[in-house]
Amino acid sequence: MIKRLNRLLSEEKYKKMVSNFSYLAIINVANKFLPLLVIPYIIRTIGVEKYGVIVFASAIIMYFQILVRYSFDLTATKYISYHRDHINKLSHYFWNVMATIILLFFFGLIIFLIIVFSYEQFYLEKEVFLFSFVFVLANALVPMWFFQGIEEMKYIAIFNIISKILYTVTIFIFIQEESDYIWIPLLNSLSFLFVGIYAIIFIWKKYHIQFKIPSSVKILELLKEGKDIFFSNMSVTFYTTTNTVLLGLLTNYTIVGIYGLADTLFSAYSQIIKTYSTVIYPYLVRFSNKKEELYTQAKKFFFLYIVILITGSVFLFMISELTIEILFGEGHDKSILVLQILAVSLLLEPLGGFFTRYLAIKEEYKTIKIITFQTMIINFIIIIPLILLYEEIGVALAFIILSVIQVILNLNKNRELIRW
Repeated sequence: MIKRLNRLLSEEKYKKMVSNFSYLAIINVANKFLPLLVIPYIIRTIGVEKYGVIVFASAIIMYFQILVRYSFDLTATKYISYHRDHINKLSHYFWNVMATIILLFFFGLIIFLIIVFSYEQFYLEKEVFLFSFVFVLANALVPMWFFQGIEEMKYIAIFNIISKILYTVTIFIFIQEESDYIWIPLLNSLSFLFVGIYAIIFIWKKYHIQFKIPSSVKILELLKEGKDIFFSNMSVTFYTTTNTVLLGLLTNYTIVGIYGLADTLFSAYSQIIKTYSTVIYPYLVRFSNKKEELYTQAKKFFFLYIVILITGSVFLFMISELTIEILFGEGHDKSILVLQILAVSLLLEPLGGFFTRYLAIKEEYKTIKIITFQTMIINFIIIIPLILLYEEIGVALAFIILSVIQVILNLNKNRELIRW
């Protein structure tokens, strides 16, 4: 098996994927694991409750991140992959996408300000929420979709590492006592904003992307083209991020902090594994007009992914207790249990991203929307009772239930992947 895998990965057509997987893994380490270096320091400095405030604010702004990034991680990546050798087309498309992102940001900002200044729970921590929102713009300005499309992730990996190093250093400099917790989201946002601005300048110079005045007609076309994927992404957020929001609204910030400790570790670990489906997406796009070959290639990658997920899930479950005790010390038994439950969900949950990309290649955007909408509805039915009964444990249990449901729904629509 290992020899066969080595032969497969040594083939020329897969070398680019292996390279991009490596760089995407570096990006995810920078995004998720480097902050883990400072989280133990943050917890000891500001406490679990204030950390819970930051986790809660991060969950709220996730809705706006989805709004601003819209569908471009899939639709723009696909377009760039198709037209990577046509500079004029890339230039027009690039600036139309960036203009759409900016418009969506200001639309989201208006809604966000209304929410923060209308509800006491948000207004009392307005500095944290406003500083967190800067990250929405910073994250949107990083043209990940461009680098994915041209299959050159090494540059964005370098930018991200610089960003996280800046964040890590500034945390130790500026966060000295509990009252400094309000500055943590701002430091994170500014470090990433630096990456976004520099990445755009880099693309302009290296890839000769010429400035083109955005077209309102093209912007409307982009919004129309990506609406199904956007609603799908928002539906996913409603059965992931919303659960953290509801946990904060129905319990307290300390319980959110307990869940946040485990979820931070889980997200860091799972994000690297999810890199797999991100990397193979541009490769599979090449077979979008060759139905049988697409099925063959996708099936091969699908079963390999299952092996990876089983291995990853078992490993995370085994190291959960040790990892939390090393990073955060003793006395976090509930966080350990949450992480172990989430580790079980790793068997299935990442397959959702694989299925979404596969359906996007087949241009079955409505199917993506329907499946995620159905999963969202089920989540709304089960999540509040689970939180009221089991608090942070209930959120983790809901995650497993939904992972099973979304895989069943997706397999029903993609039976060719399991057909022998």
